[in-house]
This record gives sequence, structure tokens and C-alpha cells, in this order.
Amino acid sequence: MASSGSGDLSWQPWHDRHMNDLACSFAAHLGQLRCENAQCHIYLPEVHGEPSRLRHALRQASVPVLELNGAPADIAERWIAEAKALSAEYLAPVFIFGDATQAVPPYDSGGEALVTNQDWLDARQVALTRAIESSELNQELRRTREKSGWLHVGWQPETVMAQGNGLMLAWSSPLPLKRIRDFSARCPDLVVSGPDIESMGREVAAQGISVAHWRFEVK
Repeated sequence: MASSGSGDLSWQPWHDRHMNDLACSFAAHLGQLRCENAQCHIYLPEVHGEPSRLRHALRQASVPVLELNGAPADIAERWIAEAKALSAEYLAPVFIFGDATQAVPPYDSGGEALVTNQDWLDARQVALTRAIESSELNQELRRTREKSGWLHVGWQPETVMAQGNGLMLAWSSPLPLKRIRDFSARCPDLVVSGPDIESMGREVAAQGISVAHWRFEVK
């Protein structure tokens, strides 16, 4: 599996190695922040660079990532409110991909600190992963006993959600592995779509979850 920001990257062009380093440094910084005020960062291509590289780095740093994926304004507002609530409860910054510029005001950077206590960071990661596993923004739909279905990352329109067995994940980091494992065990034959979904599939497979019957839809 290709890995951004880890392993031997000497074969890559200087620009790619440099951008990998920037993404990993930014993600690592967010992953160590303790924020007394809710903090949501919005993806901006001119600031953050290639989204696939950044998504991978954010997952490696266990930074919570919300995927709006073109959600309409009313749904985006509700999802962002959930992201702010998670940030406030766990003192962690949240990163948002999607058109959130109208719904997220500039965050208050006051009261943030860089944490070097790894035990505290590890405990927060466990709590964050549990919270994202159980988030109400994720939706699981079981309509038939068939072993097939779909798994989509990010908001999906009702026309997509209306048929078959499905799992929609609003969060792409930390990966809700238990939820993915349980659903794919019941429905191993999955059509899978979402941003950078093939990269996520490799990361899921690296955690021992079978993706042998996943069919990737790259949009």
C-alpha cells in the first residue's frame, strides 16, 4: 500500500515529497492540539493542496474528518453542528471536506495547546474513535437478507439511499473499522464509493478486513 509521509519516499519527485511532508506536518500538528474552543478547519485547495494526500495524513494522525460531499445547506448545517459538538466535547480540532464556507465561521484559536503527553493523546484517540463509530450521522440500512449492498463515504442524496442494504459513513477519519467490519461481514459484496475510496480500501484491508468483493466506483 502506498503511504503518504511514511517509508522511503526518495523515489518521488522533490515537489511530491515536499507536499507529503507538508500534509503530514499539518496533520500531525492538528492531531496534537488540545482545543478549549470548538475548532473546525475547512479544506481549501489553495491552502491544503491535494485532498487525497491530506486525507491519508489526517487518518494517520487520527484527526476527525467530516465529509460533506455536496450536502445541501440544511444538512450541511446540521452535520457541522455535530462536528462542532464533537470538537467541543473531546477538545479536538475537526477537519471538514466540502462546501462549508457559509456554515462555518472563523474558529476561535484561543485556548489551544500542543500536547506532548502521548498517554493523553492515545486515550483521546480511543474516545474519538468510539464517538465516530456511534455517530448518528453514519447511517446503516438493512432492507434484505442478500449479501450485497453499498458503502458510501460522505453525504449521499436520498435517491442513492433509497435502495438496498447500505452503510453511509459521514466520517472518513478515524476510520470506523468496527462498523465497516460488521457491515461487510453481513454484506461482503459491496459497491463502494466516495472521495479517495480506493486508498481507504487499502487502509481497511491493512487492518484485516476483507475487501475481496468490493467494487470501487470512482467518481
